[in-house]
Amino acid sequence: MHGRITFWRDSAQLPLVEIARPERPLDVVVPYTDPALTARALAAATELARGFEAAVTLMAVYVVPFRAPLECQDGIRKRLEADLTAVARTIPVSVSVKLVFARSREEAYLRMLGRQSLVVIGARNRPWPTPETRLARRLTAGGHSVAVVKVR
Repeated sequence: MHGRITFWRDSAQLPLVEIARPERPLDVVVPYTDPALTARALAAATELARGFEAAVTLMAVYVVPFRAPLECQDGIRKRLEADLTAVARTIPVSVSVKLVFARSREEAYLRMLGRQSLVVIGARNRPWPTPETRLARRLTAGGHSVAVVKVR
């Protein structure tokens, strides 16, 4: 099963979302990539979720090299939590924050996302594929709908 990918410019009107099950809240996930891009994507996600019963989650995957243990040092965890908290505070609504340590970024997102999640990713407006657009394509292949917010 494949999802859908939608690209829109930062200033464009956000598309409407159809909810298959109205009794279930819409699950909107924003992957943490870069502080500026993530803040724009988080703002777009909250705008997109306005008017729906939605749960917005900011999710970060920290990739640990294969030789290192998956347990993280307190210093790294505290720095990442501070970065995530700073980005989450840029919007005035409640946001859940998830921090995951894994070997593969794409595989971690695929395992952590709920069924048919709506994913909103911020990406720089480039003519070539960026890491964010490659992640978006991988997530759509996994069955998730992805909206890519192009930022200048």
